[in-house]
Amino acid sequence: MTGPIDGPRDDSDDLPLPAHLDPRGPRRDGVAPTGKRKRSKKRIAAWIAGSLAGILVVGAVTGLIAIDSILSKIRHASVFCNDCDRPSGGVVGDLNILVVGSDSREGLTRAQQNALHVGSDAGRRSDTMILLHIPRGGGKAVIVSLPRDSYVVIPAHKDANGKPVPASHNKLNAAYSIGGRQLAIRTVEANTHVRIDHYIEINFLGFVKIVDALGGVTVCTPTPIHDPVRWDPSTHGWVGSGLDLPRGKTHIDGAKALAYVRAREFDPTADIGRIQRQQKFMSALLQEATSAGTLINLPKMYDVLSAVASSLLTDKQFGASQIKRLAENLHSMSPAHVQLLTVPLVPGSRTTSVGNVVTWDPVLAPELFTDLSRDRPVGGPESGATAKVTIPPSSITLTVLNATTTQGLARSVADQLSADGFGIHGTGNAPAGSSPTDVVIHYGPDRADSAKTVAAALPGAKLKLDPSYSGSIEVLVGSSFRGVQKVKVVATPKSGGSGISVRTAAQDVCS
Repeated sequence: MTGPIDGPRDDSDDLPLPAHLDPRGPRRDGVAPTGKRKRSKKRIAAWIAGSLAGILVVGAVTGLIAIDSILSKIRHASVFCNDCDRPSGGVVGDLNILVVGSDSREGLTRAQQNALHVGSDAGRRSDTMILLHIPRGGGKAVIVSLPRDSYVVIPAHKDANGKPVPASHNKLNAAYSIGGRQLAIRTVEANTHVRIDHYIEINFLGFVKIVDALGGVTVCTPTPIHDPVRWDPSTHGWVGSGLDLPRGKTHIDGAKALAYVRAREFDPTADIGRIQRQQKFMSALLQEATSAGTLINLPKMYDVLSAVASSLLTDKQFGASQIKRLAENLHSMSPAHVQLLTVPLVPGSRTTSVGNVVTWDPVLAPELFTDLSRDRPVGGPESGATAKVTIPPSSITLTVLNATTTQGLARSVADQLSADGFGIHGTGNAPAGSSPTDVVIHYGPDRADSAKTVAAALPGAKLKLDPSYSGSIEVLVGSSFRGVQKVKVVATPKSGGSGISVRTAAQDVCS
């Protein structure tokens, strides 16, 4: 069961449709079969992108407009199991948020359901889920897509009648259908060993409204997309998204965006291809939401935030103070600091008793989730002499200050760092009151990854986030300094190769 929902509902919104989608407009060729439309088994999930963009927008404008009245519109539900065996809390200060797309038609009129090709099923299901990781103290946010057909273990639970159901293998999206939000969270935690701190859900209407509030987004397709709606006799349902897009870049509204992220019938790679489009769409949405023209238009921002709030459902603990805290963490985060990836998979799919499924890579997937639970850069190792980082020393410039009474120490350390490739902005003495023993790396919220490279070069150094150091890094050298060690840089793996393929939200949507 999905659990009770508290707080105000906003189910009466009437979404205006573009003229080309108005059901009173020209009819398609041919005559549709008689009888009630049945929902396609191949569901949608990428409207979750709207919730992520909305959260980032909240972070971008928190200091500009009051958002309390908007946040009060968010609905809340009981989604966590209090007496279940759950993973540990991970690293203090980081956040792991499960974002789910619901196929709820709440707020859509019958005409809008038909025009958007989403049917009229009263049920609520989920296809693709994503895991959003926000590291402590800045750094890059990580968005991990979890394919709907992932073959996972659904934990033991009770059915709607209270009868015990043993643990069993099934598709990931079955967890939500069987046991609602609570079982979906338990299933993700059981298979990733990452503790979920908060839960966010958004439906069809929310996705369309958010895209339209932003004025649409620009997407890019390497080949034309033609995905007509047609009747499938084998499933007795309608399939296809109704999407037609030319090759190259196209600016689309919310209705076409919904079709873009749900289309899969035309794509031989099916759900994996759809996830790739979803990730590029998230990039496009984040770029639009954080563009200079959007941020300075406060009425537009208010519309976007209002659309997000009225379309979101979260866990009961995710209140105004927690959302504001998340906004503060994301306030200075640009699309370049948002990484998008899919959980590593074993190549190909296989047929099981529950249909065609994909399997998580037995080595790379656990490595990814361990990195998230320990708040490490994706693909990075533990720490110490084998530390691997992604920002090369040649891209980093430092100021080195002496916190001891040893004359010339700052200059000596600067020379060693320079020999390893770091740029040196200057040297000097540390401010009065600095620790004479610790090696401390002060960095701004936009330099978290670079600071980790510096820490890898200075064994035992302490990292200290300080907003006043925006754009810079400063090293205070105490008596515990033990020398400078070589830093090994790990490049981001390319798609199709070994390792984890990562793209950032700043990359061109055609890449």
